[in-house]
Amino acid sequence: MNTNATHAAAPSPAYLAVLRSPVGLGLATSLLLVAVIVTDVLSLASGGYLYGLLRGAADARAALLSVPGIEDRQLVYNLFGLLRSLLYLTTGIVYVCWLYRLRDNAEVFAPGTHRRHRSWTGWGWLVPVVNLWFPRRITLDIWNASRPEGPYAPDRPGRGPINLWWGFWLAQGFVALVGGAVYDMAESIGTANVGIGLLTLADLLDIACAVLAIRLVRNLTHMQHVKAMHGPVIRSGEPVG
Repeated sequence: MNTNATHAAAPSPAYLAVLRSPVGLGLATSLLLVAVIVTDVLSLASGGYLYGLLRGAADARAALLSVPGIEDRQLVYNLFGLLRSLLYLTTGIVYVCWLYRLRDNAEVFAPGTHRRHRSWTGWGWLVPVVNLWFPRRITLDIWNASRPEGPYAPDRPGRGPINLWWGFWLAQGFVALVGGAVYDMAESIGTANVGIGLLTLADLLDIACAVLAIRLVRNLTHMQHVKAMHGPVIRSGEPVG
């Protein structure tokens, strides 16, 4: 993204928003989300293998550790879970960095129109209760501010994809939380299978969520790129990095 548009007119007394390209961070975020999908598929395969072993047991009330070979298969399944957690953390950090970049750019495009302070771009994911809607609200505000205008504006979907992505995100988080608790506390074969079944559902929801997130990242990154190249600016300054 190369343009001389940089600063909005006095967007906030606390900081001066600077227009910078989100393309690099958007690409990195998309690639990490693809990696998340790969780990979800591996987790699905490992969980299905473990589930099949437990389903073959005669008595669902029997002790989990009484199944031959269960410890090795649990170890593999748990290792995939650890790998996914580490990748989740990495992806989350890069995603928030990308979202911060978009939030600053959106302040240049539409100063004073955002309903949440820029600090909530990160904290909104961590603070309990508000993390159920703040990230969606911030993303919607960024979307509204980033929509290109004029004949150069690309075809783009409405805000429906944001709501769909957020719905899958909340559903996946809830199912994973319950499934993880059931699986971790399971002492019998039947209870373990319930936990694995819920975690399998969480993996499927997470794959759908990641696909929607990739689409969202691509759309928002492209929208801001187009608007920076062709949209109206307040004044000239330093070139976009």
